[in-house]
Amino acid sequence: MKSFAVLALMAVIAGCRLDTFFRGSGGGAPPVAGPPASLGFADQPQTTHARKSLPPVRVVVRDDQGNVVSGFGGLVSLTLDSSAGGGGGVSLGDTTTVAAANGVATFRHLRIDKAGTGYRLVASAPGTALPPARSKAFAILAPLTGNITVTTTTSGADVPGGYSVTLDDTISQPMGINAVVTFIGVAAGSHMVSLGGVAPNCTVGGANPQPVSVSGGETAQASFAISCAASPPATGSLTVTTTTTGSNLPAGYTLTLDTGQSGTIGANDSVTATGIAAGDHAVTLSGLPGNCSLASPNPQAFTIAAGTTTQVGFTISCTAVGP
Repeated sequence: MKSFAVLALMAVIAGCRLDTFFRGSGGGAPPVAGPPASLGFADQPQTTHARKSLPPVRVVVRDDQGNVVSGFGGLVSLTLDSSAGGGGGVSLGDTTTVAAANGVATFRHLRIDKAGTGYRLVASAPGTALPPARSKAFAILAPLTGNITVTTTTSGADVPGGYSVTLDDTISQPMGINAVVTFIGVAAGSHMVSLGGVAPNCTVGGANPQPVSVSGGETAQASFAISCAASPPATGSLTVTTTTTGSNLPAGYTLTLDTGQSGTIGANDSVTATGIAAGDHAVTLSGLPGNCSLASPNPQAFTIAAGTTTQVGFTISCTAVGP
């Protein structure tokens, strides 16, 4: 009888073990989520520096039992809680609405440019009845800063007296032709440095403006190599007018410049000579017949200014010629 009882007990134990083996050790199939009921922050926003991307923030969609609704693929949006810290005029960047994947929406490009405390995010699912969810409070620290050192190297002839260097079209300062200047306390991130005041006879090698990336606590470099060519001489023009009165007028006269240029001009005429070097000069009127005399100085002095036209006039009087 005792042997029979022991065998029976062993059979029961073996049956239990076999039953456990065939069921597996996972505790059964995972629960099937119900319809979406709430939003929550799986990864809360973290304190970071202004103008830097926040660590990824994840918003999860759950049913009324707290299970992730993996079938949800709708849009989820984030905004800043207007009742929290940070003040007005603050944005989260340009990627504040994403599509959920397997019930989780991941935001990887959030950025706040203004330092402050007590910030909170509000998650919502547009087009659904899901109530909004607020994140825990977080802070935005003052932005990391660095420096930008700008170097100019100028070669050639007729170099200018200097340039102006500008950071992000906002901050400018004068700069020599072969010099180094430094912008201090520049926010970490991407910036543009441009060189202005470059003379027409000079060219900048490479990009202008020049992109520069600044890291916190570091000094970034921007260099401009400028090459200048000799400028053409500054010139102007001269207009000469003749006024002849009387009888037996000649057909015309000859004009001669001290530069060697010469040409003809009518008795009552106006001609213009171009390309005359800036400075002091003289023009002579010749070819007057014996019955004509000048009422004006001859030669006449004049001054040429670059880019302008100087006026000179000759007045001639002629008398009748006898038979």
